[in-house]
Parts: sequence; C-alpha cells; structure tokens
Amino acid sequence: MGVLAGSLVYSTILLASVVNWVLVREWIPLASYTLLGIVVVITIYFAARFVEQSRMYRLPEASVRNPLPMTIIIPTLNEERTIGQCVESIMKANYPHDRLEVIIAPEVRPRCRDSTPEIAAALSRKYPCVKVVPNEGPHAGSKAGSINNSLTHATGQIIAIYDADHTIDKDALIRASAEFIMDPKLDCIGGKVMARNMDYNLFTTITGNESTVLNNFSRFISDFLTGNHSIYGSNVFLRKTVFDRIGGFDESSLTEDCDLGMKLIRKNCHMRIDYTIKSYEQPALGPRDWWHQRVRWTRGSMGVLRKHLKQSAKERINLKTLNTILLYSLSTGGLLFSVILMGFLGFMLYVNVVPPIILIALVLPLAILFAAESILQLEEGRGSISDILLSIFVRPWIIFAYSLVGVYSVVLEVLDAERDWEENKRI
Repeated sequence: MGVLAGSLVYSTILLASVVNWVLVREWIPLASYTLLGIVVVITIYFAARFVEQSRMYRLPEASVRNPLPMTIIIPTLNEERTIGQCVESIMKANYPHDRLEVIIAPEVRPRCRDSTPEIAAALSRKYPCVKVVPNEGPHAGSKAGSINNSLTHATGQIIAIYDADHTIDKDALIRASAEFIMDPKLDCIGGKVMARNMDYNLFTTITGNESTVLNNFSRFISDFLTGNHSIYGSNVFLRKTVFDRIGGFDESSLTEDCDLGMKLIRKNCHMRIDYTIKSYEQPALGPRDWWHQRVRWTRGSMGVLRKHLKQSAKERINLKTLNTILLYSLSTGGLLFSVILMGFLGFMLYVNVVPPIILIALVLPLAILFAAESILQLEEGRGSISDILLSIFVRPWIIFAYSLVGVYSVVLEVLDAERDWEENKRI
C-alpha cells in the first residue's frame, strides 16, 4: 500500500509538472501573442479614425464676417524668447482685431527674471487689442492664478488660453468661433497641439512627435469612448459663462488644466475636440526638461484624480462622468502596470519562455500611432521620411522611460515631496 500511495503521489506531481511546463512553454506565449495581436488591430482602427478626423480641413459652415468677441489669455513666466512669436502669430490669424482681446499676463519680480514684462508692454503699444495684466496680489505665483486674475479683466464671450511658447494656425481662432456659433450648447472646445522645432538638436529629433501623439491620442480615445476628454492647458477655448458654473482654475494644482477638465466633466459641460484647430509648442529641449515635465504631469494627474474621486464619492454623478473618471484612473495607473508588465516579461525572457521578439510586439502599437502622426505631418509639409522611420523604430521605446516616470512620481507622492515647477529652456 505504501508503494502504491507513493507511486500515486509521484505520478500526480509528475503530471502536474508536465502540465505546468506545457502551460508555461506553449500556452503563455500563445496567449501573449494573441493578446498583442488584438491590441495591434484595435490600435490600427483607432489610429485610422484619428487620422480621418485630423484630415477634416474644411472650415465650419458659419459666418466668418461677424465672429464672437474673443479674449486670449497668455500667462507668462520668463518667456522673453517666445512671447513675441506667440502674439505675432495671433495677430496674423484670420480674425478681426476689433473682435479680439489679447491679455498678456506676466509674473512680477522677483519671480520674473527677464524682460518679458517690457516685451509685453511693447506689444501692447504696437497692437491696440493687446493689453498687459501683471499677475500680482493674491493670485501671484502660478499659471492658474495668472489666468484667474486675467479672467476678471476679460471682455470676450469666448476665453482662449495659450502658453507663451505656442504659435497658431491662421484659421485656428475663426474655426473655434464658428464651432461656438453653430452649437449654442457647446461649452468648451480643444484643438490639436503639435511640437515645433523638432529638428533643433539630437534629443528633439529623437523624441519628435512623442508629446503630440500621447497628448492628442489620449484625448481622442477618451472622447471616443466616453464623450468627454481631459483639457490640455493651451489651445483651448471656453465660453466665459462656463466659469460661473465651475469656478476658476485650482491654483494649488500642478496640472490646473487636468483639474479644469474634471470640473467640466463633473458639471456635465458639453465638450468637443477639433483637430483642425492647430497650435505648435516648443518641445522639451533635453532629457532633464523632458523628465521634470513628465514627472510634473504625472504627479499632477495623480493629485487631480485623488481630489475628484473624493469629491465624487460625496455626490451623485452620472454614468458618463463615472466612465470618464474610471478611464482616467486606468490611464494614470497604466504607468505603474507597465512596470509590472515589463518585470514579468523580463523574467520570461530570462527563463527563455518567450523570445526577444516579444519586446518588439510590445511597442508595435506605439509605432503605429507615431507613424500615423508622422505621415499626417508629411502631408502638411512639416514631416519627412526620416521622421517616419524614427517614429517606427525609435520613439516607441520611450514607453520604458515613462514607466520610470510613473514609479518615481509615486515615490515622490508617498514621501509628500515638494511640488516644484521646473521651467523649461526656450529657443
């Protein structure tokens, strides 16, 4: 009996070992490839839809002779190299100056350390529709405070916000105005933000359209799935009356634009994205700027999510808002999940369960998205074949750096580290 029992136990262990080996050696790789194949197909579908929307060049069918009065707010901090380009591009836009008000809102000294206020004053003398509203008093010290202070001086029905490093398409303002005219219920519309000066140095050439793709495509996915989307802090337009419903910007937030977007969503405001309303921003010029900017975005997103989850728990919210918050939670948590996934794949590679090609399959969806944007820019005369090749073979690997950003940001949040704002270098 003892021999029989021992044989039975041994046979059971042997069978379990064989089953586990087959599972590990055959089924896990098969399941991985199947899942990645599904992800690639879904990515191609969404990329095609994104490209389709970005190609809608026709102006909206609304009168351009009598556009809505618009106030453009440009918060600035040490932007002497860019503020002139920004304002000049706005002045060259197809928009009557008598329907336009531009507020340059510079920080005051000692926080301001360059000639931005003097350049702003010169621009106000050159253009009657430009005025300077220094950010001083209780609102001083933040971009959100600068905008809140400027809102008290704004006279336009539409409020547009641009960072000082942006330049705009000539039709950007008229397109936005037309959208509000055609849809009286529209509360907010965001445009497409793209990187310029991508060939400035080796780093900007390599990163290229990385921020363009991740920022715009994430909003596209959110809008497609939920009908809502997060707000990007520049090239965004809102009816002034919206601020009566949601209040101003949160001056304590690292990402005041994300916070405003969540306020709009929770108040069930009608939002839209128009990818033909285009502006061009300066990218991070080096690894240090890139790192600090992404860490700030990630920490800010975590703070916004934590804040609005707490507030949502205390009030009744509609299903559309709940879906958006859940999607936002998944995207923020995705940075941490990617670290776990890469650790798992690293182990599987080490024990020779999956081949190295699995890493290529992992970044393939990003290669599709980056290549789609590069092709769009080539059609517009801004891209090149070499840029497409970089989008396919180089830029997708940035996902590994984003994983490190996510981990580092969580550590800083756990330690309650100081939330510093690192200024990016300008050209």
